Amino acid sequence: MSVMGQPRKKILMLHGFVQSGKIFSSKTGGLRKGLNKLGFDLYYPTAPLVVTKEELNAIHNINKGSGKQKDVASEFSTTNDSADEYTGWWKRKSQDKTDFDIEQHVFSYLHDYVIENGPFEGIVGFSQGAAFAGYLLTNFNKLLNLTEENQPSFKFFVAFSGFRLEAFHLQESYEEHPITVPSLHVLGEQDTVVTEARVLSLYNSCQKEDRILLRHPGGHFVPNSKKFVAQVCNWIQMIDKEPNETYSEKNKINPMQPDLGDDLLDAIDSMMGSVKIKD
Repeated sequence: MSVMGQPRKKILMLHGFVQSGKIFSSKTGGLRKGLNKLGFDLYYPTAPLVVTKEELNAIHNINKGSGKQKDVASEFSTTNDSADEYTGWWKRKSQDKTDFDIEQHVFSYLHDYVIENGPFEGIVGFSQGAAFAGYLLTNFNKLLNLTEENQPSFKFFVAFSGFRLEAFHLQESYEEHPITVPSLHVLGEQDTVVTEARVLSLYNSCQKEDRILLRHPGGHFVPNSKKFVAQVCNWIQMIDKEPNETYSEKNKINPMQPDLGDDLLDAIDSMMGSVKIKD
């Protein structure tokens, strides 16, 4: 099905730590509904790296049988309590946020996924998935061994509770290839898992002219309220329709201002009109 005769477009959705594609899909129902109406289909790969409850507990220094593993999973916005295994894009070896590496088979998995399901117009991630997406966007095709035909340049990037990867050996890619894809960074003011400083670390790794920061009053989750979903959908629609003009140029927004708050929402509403999200 297409919108006004146009072919449907695709968005790559990368879930957070100890989640899965299925869980992320269930937690972004409102966003998916709004984007579907705009002609986008959302694709939710599940990370190939298994994270056992024992490994999760070890990372967070939780003793076996303490009953706290459910609380740890809940911190990452996971409610799959019956599962014996979770997944992630990488696993820390300790509580040290720099103590990890991304295994080659994770890159190979996404390479195959893009070949089989892409190309994609944009990429959306939550938490670890947003962080991984940001790192990939420093040099997406080289990191995944793809051609321009396999995956043309992305038009937009949305990061919910995203952050810059802290591992020392990964910093070179950010420094040599700043993220130039227009980006929307969503920060939860009550988020205790990914702090504001970490969200800003990814925000500051993106091109100044095309980055936007949007706050919501909640914690570590993807907001599903109708108003918030409409704002995100309208931003994506606006970016998708203006591929050769930066957001800041079009709207005279100061790219150095990190929190646009209601001004950003009002600007998007006045320009685009809200996407109507029905129950």
